[in-house]
This record gives sequence, structure tokens and C-alpha cells, in this order.
Amino acid sequence: MSTPQFVSAEEYLPRDTADVVRTVRDSRGRAERLTVRGGEQIDDGLTLPAQPTVVSLRRMNQVLDINLGRRTVRVQAGAKLSDIDRRLGAHGLGLPIVGDHRDITAGGFASVGGVSAASHKYGMFIDQVVDLEYVDNDGRIGTCGRTHHAERFHRILGAGGRAGIITALTLDVIDIDKDRTWLTTNADRFLDFDSFVEHAYAEIMRPGNAALQVGRWVDTAPLKVARPGGVGHVQLGTVRFGQWSTLHPTTPTRSVRARREVGSRARKSLGVIASAASGPAGMPLRNAAAGAVLFAPKVQTLRDAEYLADTALSSSERGPAYRVGIFAPLSSYTSVFYRLHDLFAGHRERTGCFTVISAMTYGVRSRYLRSEAAARGLSPEDHGLITFTSRLRPAALPSELLRDIVSGIDEICRSENALRYESEE
Repeated sequence: MSTPQFVSAEEYLPRDTADVVRTVRDSRGRAERLTVRGGEQIDDGLTLPAQPTVVSLRRMNQVLDINLGRRTVRVQAGAKLSDIDRRLGAHGLGLPIVGDHRDITAGGFASVGGVSAASHKYGMFIDQVVDLEYVDNDGRIGTCGRTHHAERFHRILGAGGRAGIITALTLDVIDIDKDRTWLTTNADRFLDFDSFVEHAYAEIMRPGNAALQVGRWVDTAPLKVARPGGVGHVQLGTVRFGQWSTLHPTTPTRSVRARREVGSRARKSLGVIASAASGPAGMPLRNAAAGAVLFAPKVQTLRDAEYLADTALSSSERGPAYRVGIFAPLSSYTSVFYRLHDLFAGHRERTGCFTVISAMTYGVRSRYLRSEAAARGLSPEDHGLITFTSRLRPAALPSELLRDIVSGIDEICRSENALRYESEE
């Protein structure tokens, strides 16, 4: 078996929950597939390419230094954000941007950009990166940052491991106690898609003092269920439902804290049960887990709110789906949202390739995105992230139809000056 040139470091990083598969050259110049994994392998039905070289980052997971004066933390790239945040919490500090589950690694999040429900306030995770250490395609170790080798710094961040494998990072942190910062949820619910989009746009434009914000829309195809006697089917109507949640700082009462504890334990239990449920029989449980995210508690800590989707949301998203994320300039946000929805809904109506179409959205005020837009000759304005997850019937989605969908998304991005979020390979 040939040996790739990546041999100068013990382990490498790029991704967390999904694998980044890179093409490298072995010592005789032949192309070889290299999979670099940040943490534990996630069983989501994906398979590795034939005869891959797998490099794990599990043991490069240390918090190297917490600088209280500079408000920074230095970590190895395989360190989980949840572990980093807990360590920072002992000093009254925290990460501004974290992912929505506890297994995301620092290097993996930086490799894909990193967004969260706090991005309207703090931007992307890569906006918090001060400098980084990396391994290039020739196995050489280098450093770069905001003030030195800035061009390479920006090339590596958000590149999914293609421009260099991140091995260590220095991150900005903020003064906050996430276990004692309480938030109250204001939830607005919608049965009409137009009203949901208009409300989301208004909230993204004027977030006020919101600590977190997120909107979710669910649109299902007509559902066929077997008759009680087992003869024939009954077709039920579609479900169209949206919710916009804004979380603001508050001071809770003792009774509210007690209800929060009960609700938090119930959702975690539901997530564990739903994670173990598989196949069609487990669909009701997975849908209930998704509902637990929509109907969030009225009052919760910031730490709980950041990880609300952990296990519950991920367990509900099992199965084949087509996912896409778009950073839409605020000047064309509503147009992008409508066009993406029409694209997926239209293909579902014509071919039946999709079942449930769901969307998530929030604001993103990012230095990195503004500079990326300016580098492409676009207006350096703020954005709204719009992600669509469309459950699919694999047999009804041939490759030519998939190419048509991708082409439609690319046309929307070109005509609306939007940027595609390449969060998955």
C-alpha cells in the first residue's frame, strides 16, 4: 500500500460530524483518497470510499492555553467546542459561536465556517479565529493569522481541509457565564409561508437585544396512511407550519427554574429514545423529537439554548435528504427564500422526489462574509442564512434530476448575489 506525503504530524483535522475526503498524491505521484476525521465517527449511513487512508484527530483534543488578559483560548483542532466552553466557563468566559451539538470540534467548525443562532450578533465561528497552525499538502507545518500570512489564513478558513489541514487554533472569547445567563423565548407561529418569511426578514434586520434567533418552517407532502381495517389507504392533508424564536436575557423565578429542569430532562430522554428508533416505525418518535425543538421551553440557560438541538434534532433528521445552505444578502433575502422554496416544492409536485421540505434561517453579520462578497465584486452587506433540508425518495431522484436541482440553486445564487454555504462534502 502506498503512503501519502502527509506523514509529518501524528493526526490531522478538518471535519467533525461529516468526513472530508481529499485527493492527495502518494510518494509515486498517484492520486490517493485521504479521509481526515475530527472526532468520533458518526453513524449516519455514509460509507467511506474504497481503500481510504483515514486520519483521526481524536487524541489532538487539548485546551492548550487560556489567556485572561487577551480574552483568547488556544486549542488543538480536535478539541470539542463543548469541552472548550466548559473550561472557559470556570473563568467566566465563553465561546461566542458554538455548534448545535456537543461533538463539533474546533478545527472542524473552522474548516466549514461555522454558524449558529448567535451569528446575527457575533458572525461566524471563523470570525473568532485569531491565528492557526496547519499542515500543507507537502506535510509542512506552518502558522498564519489575521496579521501574518493573512492571505493563506483566509484561504484555509472555511475551505473544508482543501487548502491545508488545521491542527491548532487561537480563538477570541467573551465575558459570559452561560450556566447563569438565563433567556426567555418569544415564539411567533405561522401557518402561512409569506407571513413567516416577512417576519423572519424583519427580525433579522432589527434583532434588538436578542441573544439568539432562529426561524424554522416545515412543509410536508400529503401523507397516505393505512385504513384501520388494513384495506386501502387514507390520504391526509399537508402540514405547513413555521415558528420564529427570539431569545432575550431575563431573570427567572424559582418555579420557572424547576419547570426548566423537568422540561430539559424530558427532551433529552426523548432525544435518546428517538436516536435509537430506526426505520419507518421510528418516524413518529423522530418527528416528536423535532417538535421538541420547535416548542422550546419559555425560560432556559444560554448553554441549554445553544445545544437545544443536540440529540433531539439530529435524531429527527435521520434518513436520506438533500441539504443546501445559502447566505443571502439582506437586500435579496426574501427573494432567495421564495425561489428556493419554489424550487424544492416544484420538484416535489412534479416528480414526487421529496416528501418533507424544512427550512431554517437566521441573521449572519460576519466580517468574513462581507470580505468574501467584496472579493467577488459583490456588495459587502450583511446576510441571512437559509438552509433547506428536503427528505427524498432516492428512487425518485435520478442523477439528471439532481443536476437540474443543483443548476437551479446555482442560478439563484448568481442572479441574487448569494453565497452557497459549503458545509458538507
